[in-house]
Amino acid sequence: MKNLTCVLLAVVALGFLVAPSRAADEVDKNLTKQMSDILTEWKEITPGTTRTELLKVFTTEGGLSTAKHRTFVHRRCPYIKVDVDFTLSDPKQSIVDEWPTDTVSKISKPYLEWSIAD
Repeated sequence: MKNLTCVLLAVVALGFLVAPSRAADEVDKNLTKQMSDILTEWKEITPGTTRTELLKVFTTEGGLSTAKHRTFVHRRCPYIKVDVDFTLSDPKQSIVDEWPTDTVSKISKPYLEWSIAD
């Protein structure tokens, strides 16, 4: 009897492992493609990218910022954000003056967060 119970439990467990996942049926392929496109765009922004090039994909977010550090939101979805550190174009540049030629020194991974409105 003990062996029969073990066999039945093994068959039931195997059934759960082999059964198709319902989550795969619920994947939104259009949303998945859009997110993939956004991740591809983000990956192309590397140290040395200018502020002008960054602004083709992202736009500024509200909240506190300086020319050296700012949070940006993706142009297609304001909940997708990145934090960016910059190297200023001129050592004499004011901390509040953002120049198109400033370059990215560091960019965070994209993250999700509610919008900030000033």
